[in-house]
Amino acid sequence: MRSKQGPRRRSLMATGAVVLATGAAVVAAGTPASAAISNHRVQLCAKGNYDADITWSDGVHSTAVRRGQCQTFDIWAPGGYTIGGFYNTGGAHFDIAGIASPRGGWPAGTPGRKYGAEGTTKAPRIVRWQ
Repeated sequence: MRSKQGPRRRSLMATGAVVLATGAAVVAAGTPASAAISNHRVQLCAKGNYDADITWSDGVHSTAVRRGQCQTFDIWAPGGYTIGGFYNTGGAHFDIAGIASPRGGWPAGTPGRKYGAEGTTKAPRIVRWQ
């Protein structure tokens, strides 16, 4: 049985299929979750049921990382930092874990770190991946 589509329509459909296949290949080749974080940076992933953030030693807070998202930040202050979260009702902040800085602060060559804020607001926990 002969197709009722003209040659131009078949050509456009074939081009669309190639574009879709190429797009899928680009997505699949994206940065893997296990990729290293560059020096002097911290990645925080909010994997629990709450938004998370980092409070630097000078009291400045990072932007909030929304549930299910990850963000990478430059190390802001020379001292340690605290990873915390926000209660789902009322939005009050709570601390989960403090991260101590090396003696003398964070040198520029400090390897990057990855943390996951996991669990619930009643039982939060931090997991370090890198």
